[in-house]
Amino acid sequence: MFRIFAGISILISIFASSFVIQEKQDQEKKKKDDKQERLVLPADDDNAVARRDYMRTKMMFTQNVYAGLISGDLKKIDAAVKEIVLITKGEKWITFDNPKYKKLTEEFETTTKRLAEAVKSKNLDAIALRYYQMSTNCFDCHKHIREAKYEF
Repeated sequence: MFRIFAGISILISIFASSFVIQEKQDQEKKKKDDKQERLVLPADDDNAVARRDYMRTKMMFTQNVYAGLISGDLKKIDAAVKEIVLITKGEKWITFDNPKYKKLTEEFETTTKRLAEAVKSKNLDAIALRYYQMSTNCFDCHKHIREAKYEF
């Protein structure tokens, strides 16, 4: 009888401690999320480091869309997509006077708008499709930039 009671006590302890650990992890994540600020470039900063940081910020938000898709977190997806839309409308959005680049940029902006529409529909399959299209747009544009050897 004592062994059964001891075994049940151990299981209850393990079960309770897993909740405490999860609670602590959730609190730490919330603190980190609260501290994370949106990265915005100053209007007068034209150096390569700033542009690289700008693109990394965009990539961070696209990764947040992916993380939201994996977890089914529509709020996370919505917040990330709104940031991506803001970035593409910002004055620091990198542009080149090149027809192919302009076409690729327009495709990205169109796909981003469609992604935002899919988020409003709350359809994860539609969001996943638009996310895939947006990722393909990013890949195609960056491939073009590498091949064309644009000067930053």
